[in-house]
This record gives sequence, C-alpha cells and structure tokens, in this order.
Amino acid sequence: MRPYASDGTIDEDRYLNYNGGNGANESITVGLWQDPGSSDAGSCWILKEADLGVKANITNTSLAAGSIVNSLYTNYQGNGTKFEKETAIDWTNQKVVAEIDISTCGTGTEDLFSIGNKITTFHENNIHVYKRNDGNITAYLVGNPVSGGATAFESSTLPDGNMLRVELSSEKGFVVNDVVVFSKEIINQYSEQYYGKQFFSLSNIQVGSGEGTNQESKAKYNYISVVTNDYKAATVTSSNTLDEVTVNSFNAQNDVDVQLKRSLTPTQWNTFCVPFTISADVIAEKFGAGTLVYTFGSMNGNVMNFKASTIIEAGKPYIVKPANTVVNPTFTGVNIEASAPVKSGENGFFMQGTYGAKTDLLDDGTNLFLGEGDKFYKPAKGSTKMKGMRAYFIVPQGTNFAALRANIDGATTAIDELTTVVEQPTDNRIYNLQGQFVGTSFEGLHGVYVQNGKKVLVK
Repeated sequence: MRPYASDGTIDEDRYLNYNGGNGANESITVGLWQDPGSSDAGSCWILKEADLGVKANITNTSLAAGSIVNSLYTNYQGNGTKFEKETAIDWTNQKVVAEIDISTCGTGTEDLFSIGNKITTFHENNIHVYKRNDGNITAYLVGNPVSGGATAFESSTLPDGNMLRVELSSEKGFVVNDVVVFSKEIINQYSEQYYGKQFFSLSNIQVGSGEGTNQESKAKYNYISVVTNDYKAATVTSSNTLDEVTVNSFNAQNDVDVQLKRSLTPTQWNTFCVPFTISADVIAEKFGAGTLVYTFGSMNGNVMNFKASTIIEAGKPYIVKPANTVVNPTFTGVNIEASAPVKSGENGFFMQGTYGAKTDLLDDGTNLFLGEGDKFYKPAKGSTKMKGMRAYFIVPQGTNFAALRANIDGATTAIDELTTVVEQPTDNRIYNLQGQFVGTSFEGLHGVYVQNGKKVLVK
C-alpha cells in the first residue's frame, strides 16, 4: 500500500507494511517500509476515511446587494501624501464601506483610513486607522481621550492577508474584517461627550488620509463609497458548487464531483439546466424513480411542443418534475462542459438555459419564466433577476399570451396550467434583494425590499 503525498502524488519510496510488534508491545503494528520491515519499530499511523473524488473548480461570484450612493475613490493608489473628499451622508439609510489593500504600504506608520468631521486633526470628532511600523493595526476614536480604553484599539491579526474591509454604519458601528472595532454606542457616547455632537448626527463627513506628518497612506484603495444600508459588495469564492444565487464560471473538467445549491419540488414543474450530462440511472437516483423530464423542441402556431427525454444533456434546458423533493444534490464523476447554455426552439420562440444567477431578464413581454402554479410569468417592471440552473422563455414582441399553449407529448391538456401568462403576482409578498421570500409584512424589517415588483425602502 503506497501512501499519497500532501500534493496528491504517490510516494514511490515508501510503503505501509506489517511488523510483529516492538518489545513489550505484542500486537501487530503498521509502519513505513524499512530494511524489509525488520528494523521498523512500528511507527504510529492514524488512518481515516478519505474522499478521493476530484472536486470541480468553480468560481462563484455573488451579486452585489443594495446600491452605491456616492463612489468617493475607486482603484486609488496612495502615494504618501494627503488625500480627502467631503460627502453628504444620511446615516439613517446609508453607510460607508471601503476595501484597502495594504500590500503597497511602507515600513513606517501610515494613516490608512480617516473619517469624520475634520480628518487632518487627531483630536476631533473622527475615527483614525493606522498601520504601525511593527505591522499592527491601530484605531482611535475622537482623539483617544481615554488612553488604552474603549476608544483605542490594536491588533496584529486583524488584516485578512493584506486586505482591510471597512464598514461604518449607525447600525453596527465601526467594523473591520467583520470585527467590531467601535460599537455604535461607544462612538456616539464619546463623540458627544468630548465634542458635543454624536458622530452619527454628522450630515457631512470627510474621508481619506491626512492626519499627522509624514505618515500618510501608500495603500491601494479598491473603493471607498457611501452606500445604502442593505449594500453588500460582490464576493468571489472558489468551490465545487454551482450556486443558484451566484454568477458561476468554470473550465471544462472531467471526472469531477459537483454539488448543486438549488432545490426542486415534485409539486410543480421546475426549469433546469446544468453544464454536465445526467444519465437516466442518476436521474432516478437523485430525483426519484418516475421523475418526468421534458425538453422544448418546436413551435406549431401558438403551441409550444415539449417532448420526453430519458437523460439531461449538458447545457440543454429542460422542465423537470422530480418524484421526490430534491435539495442540494451532489453528482460524482461528471464531465463539465465549458460551452454556453443552449437555446432550444424555433420561429422566434426559445427556451434559454442559464448556469448562474441572471440579472437582466427583459420586462417588455419577450422574456417569460416558469413560476408558482406552473404558470408562465412576465417579469414586473424593474424586477429582472432570476436564479441560476434554470431556463427562461423567449417569445416575439406582441405575442398573444392568451392563445399560448403547451403540448406535452401530444397532450395539450396534460399540464393545462402552463397555458396562462400573467404578470408577476401582486399579492404583497415581500422579497429581499437576493430574491428570498421574507413575508407579507414589513414589521421588523429594515433596508430595501421588493414587493409587487417594486423596490421599497423600510426605515
């Protein structure tokens, strides 16, 4: 038995072997091969079950939430001189976010980020963040009136590699890389105590680097922005998952394991599209025996003709009614194809597959999606997002929706519910900006939500 090295290669020079114990230890031991085993003292091996499947390499890019109100700095490279901008802000509905790359900083102390009433002055209604010459990150509130107390912060472990992600809001306070440096209560308490005005009552602020002498920043500022309170920047991660709420990208890969982050329900038809082929046996295993799979083939006048399929082909869009509820299934040993999803149909009527979240469905009646109650829905004005691993329908401008029909294996009444095209329902259902249903009442909610196809700001 040859062990695998940490990089996944086989260690050609070592073997596991059995040896007849060592001294008082009369049990059989397992050790490294050494001088045909006679000199092996019985080294200790800890054996555990290992998953030797090769995981797919998929890049998942999340969608940004909320909106940017004022972009103060973008891709700005500090050069060791002062820089600052002034901006209006409504702390009730807005916050400040920044992403700072400190890899370009020098060896001395640098003012990485200052924000407040007058950032060129230390003893003012400000917050200052520094990188010190010993590499530690320090932060001070309102000129540190209580030395070493609640208004001073120091950490050597705060950076995430070379990155600082800053958020300042009246809801969370001052947060760096998910660590609350100064709470909102502390910020307001000391700013009012020493300067007679709570920090979060400032309607105009300065942002930049300018406190001190010869210690201005040389960091790279990916962005400093005033944003809505519900704003979350897009994030990029790598995994073996295809996630329905992210934009997914990948290369062609063979014999890999993939997990889908999406669910399918047996109570209605689900549109479905993935970049790998699923055999009939695996469909039965993952979705249940008796699962129905159909693909959109052609048009006959106003009738969409669907036909049964025994497999799911890579990149091809389908409607699927599983026999069982399906939640985040994993597929092993599949071959991922890098080609774009297929558009099936003819005569101006098509079914278009998608791998990742789509944000630009047209709301002019030419894009339809299959939704609740097995009905085709026309996106409401301004509501153009759709989750991934699905498909939408493309129809000509001016299509008579009332006459549109679906034909499943020659039976136009088999899924009669698919004959109706309606606007997105105006049933007062409330969704967050990630498309998740959160109820029908705004009680206890704060931020921006979508109700009846319209954005609503809840204060």
